[in-house]
Amino acid sequence: MTAIFSAAEIERRQSRPREAMAAASLDAVLATSYPSSYYLSGAPIHPFGRPLATLVPRDGDPAMVISIIELEHVRLQSTIEDVRTYWDFNPTPELSDPRPPLASLLVHLASLVRDRGLDRARIGYEDATLPDRHLRAIRQGLPGATLVPASDIVESQRLGLSDEELAILRDADAVADVGQQAILDWIGTGVTARELHRTAIEAMESAILTRRPEAAFALRVTPGPGGVERVAGHSEWRPYGPDDAARDGAVLVSVLDAIVWGYTGNVERTILIGEPSERMRRDFGTMVEANERAIEAVRPGLTVREIDAICKAVFAAAGHGTRTGSGVGRGLISYEGNHRILGLDLRPYNDLVLEPGMAISIEPDLQTEDGTYRHCNTIIVTADGCVVDSAIERGIIVR
Repeated sequence: MTAIFSAAEIERRQSRPREAMAAASLDAVLATSYPSSYYLSGAPIHPFGRPLATLVPRDGDPAMVISIIELEHVRLQSTIEDVRTYWDFNPTPELSDPRPPLASLLVHLASLVRDRGLDRARIGYEDATLPDRHLRAIRQGLPGATLVPASDIVESQRLGLSDEELAILRDADAVADVGQQAILDWIGTGVTARELHRTAIEAMESAILTRRPEAAFALRVTPGPGGVERVAGHSEWRPYGPDDAARDGAVLVSVLDAIVWGYTGNVERTILIGEPSERMRRDFGTMVEANERAIEAVRPGLTVREIDAICKAVFAAAGHGTRTGSGVGRGLISYEGNHRILGLDLRPYNDLVLEPGMAISIEPDLQTEDGTYRHCNTIIVTADGCVVDSAIERGIIVR
């Protein structure tokens, strides 16, 4: 097994926040969430009840405090040499005086901070994600340090993707494309969710094992047929039963996710089953127009709210309101991290200026009396515009 990212890539990620630390008069930042720790260390750790801490000083080498069960893969995936471990029941493998993981982590974190001369330092922490209970415990464990809210410092660094990140994302999108095309080739009146799911998963597994046989991955397929009674919002639950079938007159949205090393490739398509009415074609066409106009507009220098406004203007001209934003950020995301990069949300309040390397979804969501129309693709901002990271058809799709 090789490291996910090169040593130069990890060095780039660790060096970039240091400029922001200097501007904020911080001596270090402490990453405690899965996405930020992974970004800075190169080692993905879903804590699973075992907290972690990645410390990046403004001067000096970074360090990690993790559960002992994560050590083997961290050694393979991260360039960080100072890695301190605790057990599920103690800072050491001793069974006497047992304590929970957070207390054990703090023993090592306090020692690390002292060793680095940071016991009286200003240390940035992830105020957007760190639970209050953990924050109070860290303050107690590091009584001489001043903890300063600093989520924006790390999160802002993740908005633009490097070449290595984009390579993973493009492979993930390509795998999602394979699954979506398999569904489009198979779906029709009477075809069941079981058949569609199996067909898409098999195609995606073959694609990922061809493109990235070394990668850890997860695949999610929501093929379209199903009922709202099983829906649990944006969750990992399956909102369909295996025998739910595509039926004439249905407006279905198939959602394909390929998660490769934590980077989520995604493609979604609305599919009309059977002969659509004139109204259905008109509404579908409105969504397609909003989607295409937004894609055509994406370029460096534009704000994300301007892209959102384009989608909403098309809807308004056709007499429709809107219930959502028009897209989200793409990159290193997870359900544990709210499955979002909030700084890239396409919303009317977001003045973030697009830059090359940023990756967003564009997915104007049009809810009508017949159903919901939504196409979704990853859009990668380039030096002079953008590329749509999908080869799947984007017009009115009827099967």
